[in-house]
Amino acid sequence: MKRTLIFGICLLLTLNIFANSSSLAMRRFALFIGSNDGGRERVTVRYAESDARAMALVMQEIGGIAVQDSLVLLSPTANDLYISLDQMERRIGLAKDQARRVEFVLYYSGHSDEQGLLLGGDNVGYRELRDALVDIDADVNIAILDSCSSGAFTRLKGGTRQPPFLLDASIQMKGHAFLTSSSADEAAQESDRINASFFTHYLISALRGAADSTQDGLISLNEAYHFAFSETLSRTENTQGGPQHPSYNIQLTGTGDLTLTDLRVADATIILQPGVSGRIFIRDIRGRLMVEMEKQPEVAVTLALPAGSYSITLDQGGNLSEAPISIRRGTREQVALDLFRLKNREPAVARGGETDDAPGIDTILVPFNVSFAPFSNAQVGARIISNFSLNLLIGQ
Repeated sequence: MKRTLIFGICLLLTLNIFANSSSLAMRRFALFIGSNDGGRERVTVRYAESDARAMALVMQEIGGIAVQDSLVLLSPTANDLYISLDQMERRIGLAKDQARRVEFVLYYSGHSDEQGLLLGGDNVGYRELRDALVDIDADVNIAILDSCSSGAFTRLKGGTRQPPFLLDASIQMKGHAFLTSSSADEAAQESDRINASFFTHYLISALRGAADSTQDGLISLNEAYHFAFSETLSRTENTQGGPQHPSYNIQLTGTGDLTLTDLRVADATIILQPGVSGRIFIRDIRGRLMVEMEKQPEVAVTLALPAGSYSITLDQGGNLSEAPISIRRGTREQVALDLFRLKNREPAVARGGETDDAPGIDTILVPFNVSFAPFSNAQVGARIISNFSLNLLIGQ
């Protein structure tokens, strides 16, 4: 009888520990929005909706967001957006009774102007959007806007820039973090070379490990933003739209930095060894560009990728070499310099590739109806140039 009583007490204590540890867990919700259509006066972009899907994928893989806790909206109306935000508000309210910490991530890729988001024929004002985010009772709200003039979102009341984000005990942080892909008077640009917008492409590269400057396997908000800022600015300096300057507004209290992704929980990883140096391009078996970064020779870089087959291209001042690699679930594959083999550079690539006479310069194929808005014009939006020559290559 005594042994049974002791066993029962131990069982109750164990269950109580599990219950308490469950209540202490962090839970993260997310809404990913992509809209190629900005209305009749705007050129339809190509990659806003695929950007949203790509961002959802990486955050579900290594960003702590369960599939059931995220929503992906493609080509929504303003009403669709508000309904989804209301759903998130209710679900987060319920989750706060079970989790010690709850975070909400809003990602948007598409059209906007100085006043707000442009969803087809609908407008969603920045102030309305911020009010809706304030109503969501998460411990931390993170908004990422990849669209033209999105920097105006951070210039509303309370939108002053803050110093870099803090340290590492993120469990104690509360407030909001807003990242935008451009300043208040700039166009957000996309490229056929990368099949994505510049900002989202480099942000995803950052989240997959390219931004891990501390090599701790955790990608902080600070690391991700600074990598995306530097790469976006560098790769748009010579585009027709001109340099694109991402911006941010941080209002966080407490101690720590906000971790966005954890490479240690990745499906599989590759490790670029010291000695590998130059511009790295990693494409999956379908040719999609998954990661792009500048690799320094003295450090190893860990990158989180889904299990599968990949091609890694190394550009060392115009000399190209390539290493094929396959990774299985739960494996960490080492990539050393001796795995790379020289490859011949193609004279031209039909969809915005590189040419021999201009290595490293992005180009984009401009058909009669141009597919993206590279110009910055705050008053009238993107201008369209219609060329009667269908396959004109324009250097970015």
